[in-house]
Parts: sequence; C-alpha cells; structure tokens
Amino acid sequence: MDDATSESAHARAADDIPARALWGTYATGLTANSVNMMLKVVVPLWALHLNMSPTMIGVAIGAAAVLPLILAIHGGVLMDRLGTRRVTLCFAFLTTVLVPLYPAMPLVGAVVVLQMLTGLTTNLSWIGAQTLICQFTKGDTAAIGRFSFWSRIGLLGAPILIGAIWDLFGAEVAFWFIGACGGLVMAALFLIGDPQTEPDAVPDAPALGAGALAPRLSDYVKAFSLIGIPAVAFIVAATFLRISSSGIQTSFYVVYLDGIGLTGTLIGVLIAASEFAGSFGALLAGPMVKIMRPHWVLLLFAAASIFFISITPLLGGILVLLFIASALRGGAQGLSQPVMFSILSRAVGANEQGMSIGLRTTANRLATMIVPVIMGALADTIGLEESFIIVGGFLVLSCALVGLIVRRIPGFST
Repeated sequence: MDDATSESAHARAADDIPARALWGTYATGLTANSVNMMLKVVVPLWALHLNMSPTMIGVAIGAAAVLPLILAIHGGVLMDRLGTRRVTLCFAFLTTVLVPLYPAMPLVGAVVVLQMLTGLTTNLSWIGAQTLICQFTKGDTAAIGRFSFWSRIGLLGAPILIGAIWDLFGAEVAFWFIGACGGLVMAALFLIGDPQTEPDAVPDAPALGAGALAPRLSDYVKAFSLIGIPAVAFIVAATFLRISSSGIQTSFYVVYLDGIGLTGTLIGVLIAASEFAGSFGALLAGPMVKIMRPHWVLLLFAAASIFFISITPLLGGILVLLFIASALRGGAQGLSQPVMFSILSRAVGANEQGMSIGLRTTANRLATMIVPVIMGALADTIGLEESFIIVGGFLVLSCALVGLIVRRIPGFST
C-alpha cells in the first residue's frame, strides 16, 4: 500500500470514531497539557521564592522526570492492558490532590518530592491522551496534527493565565487553581463516554488491584526490544533531542527572564507565544511530510527549536526579539510533534501503542531530568547566559550527528 492510500485508509478510520469520543480526546490533550505547562511556569518561580540556588533549582526541576523515567513504560503498558481511559483518570485525580500541597509545605525537600510525584501523574495523563489519539487515528498525520493543535491551544492561555494569577493573588492561589484544572482533565475523559468506545478496548480488563498494577520486568524487556525497530530507535533518539528545548524553556528560561526583570505575566506571554505558534505549526505537519521525508522534518525542526531557545541571552532582553524567538521555537516544536507521533504509531502494533509512547516518554524524561541539572551546574560555575550557549550548541550538533547516522540506515537513506 502506498503512502497516499495508507493516509486515506487512516482518514476513513478517524471518520468512524464517534464525535463525542474524538472531541473528548482532543479535550484530554488540551487540559492535560495545560496543567503540565502551568506547573512548569510556577515551580521555577516558587523555587526562586524559596531562595533556592541555581543548582538546587535544576535538581528540583529535574526531579519531575525521575519517576516518569522509571515508570513511563509501565504506565503505557497499564493503558494497553487495563484500558487507556480509566488508567488516565486515576492519574488525573492524583494530580488534582497533589498540586495544592506545594504551598502547604514551603520546604526545599518538599518541592523535590512533590516534583517527583506530580511529574509522574501529569506525564502519565499526557501519555494517556497521546495513546488515545494514536489508537483512534492509527497514525494519520493530519488527524494527529489536529490533536496537537488543540493540545497546544490550551498552552496558549495557560502560561499567561497562571502568570497573572501568580502576580495578582500569589503562590497559594496559583497552585490551587492548577489543582482545580486537574479536574478538567477528568471531565474531558468522562466526555469520551463508555470505556468500550476506546479503540482496542479491553473488554475483560482486570480490576485495578496490586497484582495488575505492579511493574513487570518482562514488560520493560519487551518495550526496550522495540528499539530494535529502526524507526523506533530513531524516534527515541530524536525525541530526546527535541524535548531538550522544552527542558530549557521550563527551567532556566523562566529563571533568566525573571532575572532580567520580567513579571510572571510577561513570562507567561512569551511562553504562550511559543505555544500559539506551535499550534499552527502542528497543522503544517501533514503538508510538510508530503514534500520532505518525515524523519528529516523531525530532525530539522527539532534542531530549530533548540537553536531559537538557546540564543535567548544573545537577544539583549529586548522584548520584541524574545517574542519572535519564542514563537519560532514553538512553531518548530509544534510542527515536529505530529510527525514524531505518526512515525512511532506506524512502527508498532495496535496493542503496543501505550508501551511505545511510554518508551518515547522515557527518553523525554531523561532529557528533562538531565538538561536542567547540567544547566544549573554550569550556571553556578561559569554563568547562566553561558549555560544556554553551551547546552544548546551541543544539542544542535547532536541533531546533526543523528542525521549522519540515519543516512546510513536502510529505509532512511533518502
């Protein structure tokens, strides 16, 4: 079957989905991503409020990736085994409960622990949204692009709104508001309707008991064995590099902007500019893969997103230039996301979608754990501005290296 016929078949499959279920999936992506982004805006500000050093800020930001790094694969497997919707509901509920605890425990150790816990719950809620859309659309780039568009629409308002709440009402109200938004994720999942409307639903899924929830070594072995598929190996490498720009944006980008005197609201506006551009970048993914091979689209725009965030200290604190660079970074990031999902969803079977997204998320979280810690250490030793250039330059060169390797792999040579 050629690419055009395959895309047509995928589109017909998407058309067969009940409208309520499809829009519920879009809403799940929108709300889950928004909660994640709001936390990434306020936690660095909360760390500064607690007078944490750059190194400790890096550790706290990186802590959010620790449990997802270990358990993302297991979470994806649970969704394949028990049903995506009900597993995601559990993690959305936990997010709602945990987030208001930040201001209740204004201690450095508490920040690190809460980052670990909410990092797990918010990431697995987002994994659930991604798994649902990949299962529903079976790899159709255009349909996944629409999901990415709606997911990023929430990110347009989320950072501005939470930045304004921080400025006007303070930390406690900001964290309580984010917790309340976790309830919107649950509402979106209920909108999908009966769990059996899920694609590849598990009709006789086991109860959510300790036996069903316990991680299994065999699941991890099977997940990592997927790296033997060239397309999956490529996605794991490319997703690590791509998400590194987000690791910069959600850690020391916020710290740098606060340091040059920008308010929480203005910081939110700059991040929102990135996500606004990313929303429309996602819609360009379908047309772009018709003129360029998907793997080159992914690598090219991953490198672009890293470049435009890394030059932040070179822009002299000029708001217009910061706005343009943020928008370019977001546009590149948004365009690459549906391409990444499409390549991965077509590379594995329907009953391995959650597992494969868990594997990709493991690479994501490894990057978001390592990058803030390295940047924090560099900021303490040679300076914050220099850390942007060094880390960004290394990551762009790594994208070029992956491209050179990909050219030698059969199926990726053109």
